[in-house]
Amino acid sequence: MKTTWMINKSAVILLALIGITQAQAQDRLFTYTYQSTVLNKGHYELESCNTLRTGRDTYFARYDQRTEYEIGLGSNLQTAFYVNLTSSTKTVTENGVRTLSTTNGFGFSNEWKLKLLDPVANPVGMALYTEFGISGREYELEGKIILDKKIGNLTIAANGVYEQEFVPGYTNNETEWGQEKKIEGYLAFAYSLNPAFHLTFENAIRNVLGERKIVHSALYSGIGFSYVQEKFWVNFTALPQVKSFKGETVSNLNLNEYEKVQLRLLFSYMF
Repeated sequence: MKTTWMINKSAVILLALIGITQAQAQDRLFTYTYQSTVLNKGHYELESCNTLRTGRDTYFARYDQRTEYEIGLGSNLQTAFYVNLTSSTKTVTENGVRTLSTTNGFGFSNEWKLKLLDPVANPVGMALYTEFGISGREYELEGKIILDKKIGNLTIAANGVYEQEFVPGYTNNETEWGQEKKIEGYLAFAYSLNPAFHLTFENAIRNVLGERKIVHSALYSGIGFSYVQEKFWVNFTALPQVKSFKGETVSNLNLNEYEKVQLRLLFSYMF
């Protein structure tokens, strides 16, 4: 009897360790919402983020590809470097004639993430995140507060995001810097069917600020999945716009600033 009990106990511990190992192969179960975990010191991760945005009043499609190299620095700190590529095609009208115009962009970003509290050891996980981005057309500064909690098979994560964009331009032959401010909130849920496969549900409220007021606002909600192996993982989310609160154009949606739907696929390998 005692031997059987010890075998059963060892099996449970082994299964738990397998689950922990797989969970540590990534710091995200979601595609839009971040979690507080960071890579351990000496661990590296190569990640590819692919996003398709489509659906406006007239034809519009934009594809964003970000290749990220993450580095665990120890002391609950990690950094990452991104190469960002984007291509967008939209409808333009000139002299009453509609045509399609395509633009391409290239940029670079640097991320820093500091874990303050652990989602398992502490009542709630917490991390601070900042990212700097540059391209030929704009400069970006972004900050996030990340909260998350694991309760049995359920993982809950919430992010508060502030982003400031600086765009150069000319007025009366003088260089002027236009600014755009964004405030966004994310709330996500993941349910683990087994240590490898998770079903996800993400929500995003996105706001663009003008002079001391919100000029665009919309809610996105969508489902997805996360598949995790020891060193490899893949996440996918379909995120449609469900409601506009400011800047509505048609059918309770804001199709001027935002799109009808976004599709995002992430995959990564840790070494």
